[in-house]
Amino acid sequence: MKLGKNILQTIGNTPVVMLEKKYTKGVNVFLKMENVNPSGSVKDRIAVAMLEKAEAQGELRPEMVVIEPSSGNTAISLAMACAIKGYRFIAVLNRLVPIAKCDKIKAFGAEIVFLPEFEDGKNTAEYCINIAKNIVKAYPNAFIPMQFENQVNPDEHYRSTGYELYETFGDNLAACFATAGSCGTLTGVSRYLKEKNPQVRIYGVEPVGSVIFGGEQRKFLVQGAGLPFTPSILDINNIDFTLKVADIDAFRTARELARNEGILIGGTGACSVYAALDHLDDFKPGDNIVVIIPDGGERYIDTIYNDVWLSENNFSELIEESTVDPCLEEVIIRMGCTINKF
Repeated sequence: MKLGKNILQTIGNTPVVMLEKKYTKGVNVFLKMENVNPSGSVKDRIAVAMLEKAEAQGELRPEMVVIEPSSGNTAISLAMACAIKGYRFIAVLNRLVPIAKCDKIKAFGAEIVFLPEFEDGKNTAEYCINIAKNIVKAYPNAFIPMQFENQVNPDEHYRSTGYELYETFGDNLAACFATAGSCGTLTGVSRYLKEKNPQVRIYGVEPVGSVIFGGEQRKFLVQGAGLPFTPSILDINNIDFTLKVADIDAFRTARELARNEGILIGGTGACSVYAALDHLDDFKPGDNIVVIIPDGGERYIDTIYNDVWLSENNFSELIEESTVDPCLEEVIIRMGCTINKF
């Protein structure tokens, strides 16, 4: 059991869960469950590390405001950390961030700056970053961690996440799959694992439409993964394979994992789970592979787990029909109740 003087001391040492072998061709597929961190995502690790490094260097001082552009998870983590440390926090978000994420940011007492509305399909990540930087320029009593450029991001994953994976598997790890967003997790973990065992294979995953690893930029709906640019902190040298996953494959994987394994994850982790299951033939039965799960599915209940949202975004084929026995349904209706709808 973890004992901490405050919630920030419970970050890390997250569990690893094995998937049922009937889906994995005998390969041991493990999930590193970063959603177990106190605010619910892998970003808790870097939020605290970036703030504490800035405090130590005198860049972040009492009474200052912390501002960060985000797709949601880093903002939630920073909001939690700032609540403990006594800083005001302002997140800069686009208007596609799920309501559940926005509500969680505000629950920690933070504010949100929403971008103007843009035409459908435009990736606003760079605009979001520029807005945050311009706010800090105009308001000097502010600090911006800037996860996409901050070397503390991959260094923290090298120090903690990579270390934990090696402590768990040692040299008995065939591969690690991680989805690219800010690229801190992928860069830090790959560097640590490769230093310990050069034979481990690292798979970097991004949504189709993201251009972190190159390719054609286009609209994608996976939240928290992929970018219209390559972050400066990405170190490609320790990554063996780069893969792209379509939205529909990620969302289908997330929903199937919930139904078959009782594990609720976000679309970012689902990208890497799909990639791992799609590349099982790269391994032999008994091999150990691990997939990093950045966050849980609770913050996507109103999107990828919501039938109305799926229908509105042309993913109707993922909507399952009710499997309730018609006789049972008739009994329920006679009692004046309904199934799956108000």
